Amino acid sequence: MKLGIQPRLLLMTTLVLGSCLSLAGWVLERSFTASVYAGAEEQLRLVIYALMGVAEEEGRSLKFPDTLPEPRLSQPESGLYARVVDASGQVIWRSPSLAYSEKTELEGAAAQPPQATGLFTFDWHDGHFYLSYGVIWEAAQDARFVFQVIADEAPFRAEIRAFRRNLTLGLGGVTLLFLLAQFLAVSWGLRPLRTMTQQVRELEAGDRERLDDGFPPELEGLAQSLDDYIEHEASTRERYRKAMEDLAHSLKTPLAVLRNHFSRHPGEDVELVEDQLDRMETAITYQLSRAKVAGTIRPPRPIDVVPLIRRLVEAMSKAYYDKRVQVEMDLPAQVKLRGDEGDMMELLGNLIENAFKYCRSRVNLSIIPGQWVVIQIADDGAGVSPEYRQEVLARGARADTAQSGQGIGLAVVVDLVSAYGGRLEIGESSLGGALMTLELPAT
Repeated sequence: MKLGIQPRLLLMTTLVLGSCLSLAGWVLERSFTASVYAGAEEQLRLVIYALMGVAEEEGRSLKFPDTLPEPRLSQPESGLYARVVDASGQVIWRSPSLAYSEKTELEGAAAQPPQATGLFTFDWHDGHFYLSYGVIWEAAQDARFVFQVIADEAPFRAEIRAFRRNLTLGLGGVTLLFLLAQFLAVSWGLRPLRTMTQQVRELEAGDRERLDDGFPPELEGLAQSLDDYIEHEASTRERYRKAMEDLAHSLKTPLAVLRNHFSRHPGEDVELVEDQLDRMETAITYQLSRAKVAGTIRPPRPIDVVPLIRRLVEAMSKAYYDKRVQVEMDLPAQVKLRGDEGDMMELLGNLIENAFKYCRSRVNLSIIPGQWVVIQIADDGAGVSPEYRQEVLARGARADTAQSGQGIGLAVVVDLVSAYGGRLEIGESSLGGALMTLELPAT
């Protein structure tokens, strides 16, 4: 699937912005988590210092007052617990918050004295932070103790989750705002392209003659090139048409004079001269018809071919009045094709005229609308043998020379059909004669 410029820019912006903000969010979240853990360690360290400050020697042991410096140590299930362990790993003191706690897992987590004194050991597991500090108590006969403070991890985790949620909402909001701004910026930046696209469509539909001025500098050259090309194409087409008309006008009069002269003064070479004159007139007529078929880069407005066909049938009925042709038409109310009305008159007129010319007494016309408009013209004449069907469509060829004419009608039709991207086939009709099937793309 091909993506337009705007979807490509927005997709690329979304990917780049999403990746960068996700990475930034991950870095911020990790940094905040580390800061929370460092803050927890610092809080527990202050509690240890406070406990060491109120501890009193009692032989080779320590005792603590009933009123502790940290009130939460005196409250059961407060989330902050403390204990002191001697060198043998025996707990010599528990804070009231630990002594009356129902968290047996804290009792099971025996404190191991650090290998060296004067060092803090910080750890977290089972939903709790643990900070241990080993010290040699000189006043207690150099006894060795380990002060350990335990804190619930839940409040810190809640703080991290709140930060993560706020960070997600913040970055998500920034992303949406940036994408909206990017969308507006891209839409504004691509507006001249959309304007040019619309104007080119109007050119194709025949609703305008040239592009407007005022495009950005990046598009001025393209707009000017399109205008120049359109003008050049129109002028070339007009010069070609005029040249062919001038050729026809210049040669037809001398040809008529020669024909009239030899008809009044017959001689031995009359047949040869008349044959050459016929060939010259055929070439002129054919080239003039081809000049009318010359394509354009601006397809005309859509035209309704149903009234056009009815006018042509009425005209042919009058032209071939003596044959008393019975015409049956199966036509929709409206069928539009994009094309020049003169071209359609030439194309359909040749086909309908041939049907009237070669039929015995009946002609049927029908139109099948769709993505391809199918126009079928059938007659009850002698038809066209399969071996001659391609030859009939060739330039100047005729399957029946009994009728008057130059034999270029179907060749012009083929040129017109090719110019409009259609197809023409000759078959056998149900009436016994020829069936001309014309297919042209719908508007």
